[in-house]
Amino acid sequence: MNRRLLRQAALPPVVTVAAVVALALVCWLAAGWLANRMMRQELDTALGVQRQMTRSVVDNMAEVIASDLSMSRAIPATMAETHVVQQALVEAGDYAASRPSTELVRRAALQHAPALAAVNGFLHDAQGFSGFDAIWLVNNNGICIASSNAMEKISYVGVDMRARNYLSDTLLGAFSETYGVGTSSGEPGIFVAAPVYDNGLLVGAVLAKVSIARLRHWVTRPGTFVSDSNGVIVMAHDSKLEGLAMPGSHVQEMNAIDRVNTYLRERFAELPLHGAGEAAAREAPWISESAAQALVELPRQRTPALYEQRGGLNSGLTAHLVDPLNGWPELLANHRRDRLLIFLTLAGSVTLAAVISISLVRERRLHRASRDLAEQLQAANSLLAAEARHDALTGALSRRYFLDLLRHEIDSAYANGKPLCMAIADLDHFKQINDRFGHPAGDRALQHFVETCRSELRSDDAVGRLGGEEFGILLPGATLAAGQDVIERLRRQVKANVCAGLPSEAYLSVSIGITELAATQDQPERLMSRADLALYMAKAAGRDRCEAMASDGAVPPRTAAATW
Repeated sequence: MNRRLLRQAALPPVVTVAAVVALALVCWLAAGWLANRMMRQELDTALGVQRQMTRSVVDNMAEVIASDLSMSRAIPATMAETHVVQQALVEAGDYAASRPSTELVRRAALQHAPALAAVNGFLHDAQGFSGFDAIWLVNNNGICIASSNAMEKISYVGVDMRARNYLSDTLLGAFSETYGVGTSSGEPGIFVAAPVYDNGLLVGAVLAKVSIARLRHWVTRPGTFVSDSNGVIVMAHDSKLEGLAMPGSHVQEMNAIDRVNTYLRERFAELPLHGAGEAAAREAPWISESAAQALVELPRQRTPALYEQRGGLNSGLTAHLVDPLNGWPELLANHRRDRLLIFLTLAGSVTLAAVISISLVRERRLHRASRDLAEQLQAANSLLAAEARHDALTGALSRRYFLDLLRHEIDSAYANGKPLCMAIADLDHFKQINDRFGHPAGDRALQHFVETCRSELRSDDAVGRLGGEEFGILLPGATLAAGQDVIERLRRQVKANVCAGLPSEAYLSVSIGITELAATQDQPERLMSRADLALYMAKAAGRDRCEAMASDGAVPPRTAAATW
């Protein structure tokens, strides 16, 4: 009886199999839902952290570009205000391109003009200390009358430059800064042009070019590239991207003549930068819509990436970064693994307890990973802030922080009615020390200079490394006369103090140029330009000396320096 009742109570095999299949299907669907939820949360967390780091990299890249270009603008603008440049353009204003006058004839006439020989030498020297590849003067007729490469085989002297796009606006009185490819050299670069006025009349322009090769530090990180105002990629970590046009860029709307004048080429392929949302959703259906829309992809790139750009750099240049999600394959593998794990757990006798336990463990792991990532990000930000404030080799202020401090001190000096002096120091023959004794000796020489500054200057004074062996010095509250005494004492101490770690036969000296803040409306760029010109005078006068320039550009009488 009992056996019969048991047989009647037992489910038919078909029903049992159907129940097991249904339960397995429910467990599989539930496992998929839970795995999707967890992976979506993990992806959102990873995307949030990486997006923050990507934006930080692009912001830093944009700041570096803006800082470098700001310094590049200052030199042509300052040269445009010098009497020697204005006088040369006024005297050469009659040179014009005409049928009887060929480029070779004009070049021969201009190169043999005695008045322009000194101007060519001045431009050549200015190129040497400014970091530009070339500097030249163009009169109102668009003819180059003098250049830093006047006596070289490829010279700009005598060339008719009216067709150059970077010159047209300047000959109308506007300052211009444009990317272009040199017609003579065929090398790309940034062209800076400043109009020159004499007694209120436009007489020509000062032009300078800095090669793209000198600016490669902008794109040292993989995935970074820079585009110009027309949307052409002018510099990229991956050189295969250079010369491509951004999607929907203005270069495609330009006429062929303008494209050839600017880039020496007529056609531009478009950068195949596409949204990766559909492809990512096919690989990972669990991805959120907002996360999918934020992803992009490039050809030959197997993983989706984040894309950030920053424009508004006062030159038409835009910084870009395509940052791949390197953890994408691992996320896909984790999803498949997690779904199977949850399914097997749900199918067991301890389904509920197992699911709760795994979920808790994973939630805690995700929380710990997020906290660790946040701590790492905070530590990285602190390290970046410290590195941005101080030069790693010498301990002096970094270039960017020094420029920020300069602006602050100028505002403070005007607000409190106090004087302010700025000096630029340059170690003499520093390249010879590196070449002869090695870079460690050169590094020690830089450190020795900064150590001497700390011992000789006040606690309120500031020393910053502007680049290479060039340092900036701020003397708040010091008049020009007092500042001259300070930097002269500093120069003597650098020369007199023995530099430990530097061979005894190594001769270490420094040239310094100093200037003072004008009474009203002085700008950081003008202050630095005057200090730079004073430094140039010190070097031109034989080095190992200090030169000063007043706020109006006058040179105070020199005092006899102590002999050693």
